[in-house]
Amino acid sequence: MKIRTMVLTAVAAVLTLAAVSCGKSHGEKDEASIEGCWELYNVATKTTTVGTVSVDVYIEFHEGAFTLYQRIGEGRYTRFDGSYKLGKKNELTGSYTGGKAWGPYTAEISESELILSTNSEKDTYKKIASVPEKVLSNLY
Repeated sequence: MKIRTMVLTAVAAVLTLAAVSCGKSHGEKDEASIEGCWELYNVATKTTTVGTVSVDVYIEFHEGAFTLYQRIGEGRYTRFDGSYKLGKKNELTGSYTGGKAWGPYTAEISESELILSTNSEKDTYKKIASVPEKVLSNLY
């Protein structure tokens, strides 16, 4: 009887450990999230452009909403708001507050980099802590 009790106790302990550790394998990381703030640092397009115009873009994703800050050429930044959805196969779509839709983009997400691509472009963003004050204080 003692042996049976010890075996049942050992089996219960093993089952408890298995239930607690079922989530992630040892060393497995959480899936990277699009949530946070991103700064555009590389644009590759398959379309022709006229001239050499600099583009600065910062985008924040948070709980289905986004805020985008964009400056084309010299001057001030413009702020755009709206909603987004990250669907199956990391398809990113959204719409601006006025209702104009954008996307779909294929999103490749890591802890420090976000690549948004379509058939004609590939935009690479790096993760940053927050939108710089120089952007927030230079809005239209």
